[in-house]
Amino acid sequence: MQNLNLKYGYMVKQLFKTENRIVEELCEKCSDYYILHDGIVPSKEEIDEVFTALPPNKNYEDKFVLGIYKFDELVGIVDIIKDYHISGEWMIGLMMIELKERRNGLGRMVHEALIAWATSFRIGVIEDNYNGIKFWSALGYTKIKEVNMKFKIKTHIVDVMRLKF
Repeated sequence: MQNLNLKYGYMVKQLFKTENRIVEELCEKCSDYYILHDGIVPSKEEIDEVFTALPPNKNYEDKFVLGIYKFDELVGIVDIIKDYHISGEWMIGLMMIELKERRNGLGRMVHEALIAWATSFRIGVIEDNYNGIKFWSALGYTKIKEVNMKFKIKTHIVDVMRLKF
């Protein structure tokens, strides 16, 4: 995967498990996401899952963990799986951006850079994540179904959303 240069000194490049320390630091800065989603802050093992978790029938050649950098500082991550559930559709497992970098158009810039890879994207967003639902809807995602899912100590209704282009 080639690095993606964005505006204003931002760049997206692939992350590897050997870089889990900087991912751990980012996850600590994004504890609001984990508390909303799971009800607790993540353990080191859960942070490692960013690199290791795979859906059924997928392998590591299908998984990309991308770092969003502002100059040399990691300010976000994106975890995506190609061709899931169908060929050409990519599943965004996680897009997490540090609090100080939110609401400045960065998420939209990253998303626009990623659309060249697929014919559609899919994402699951917990219904309690009102800002997430608003963000993905503004990008053109529509809800295709909802599922009940148990996370650490919380259960959520998850809106499965899709963007076709």
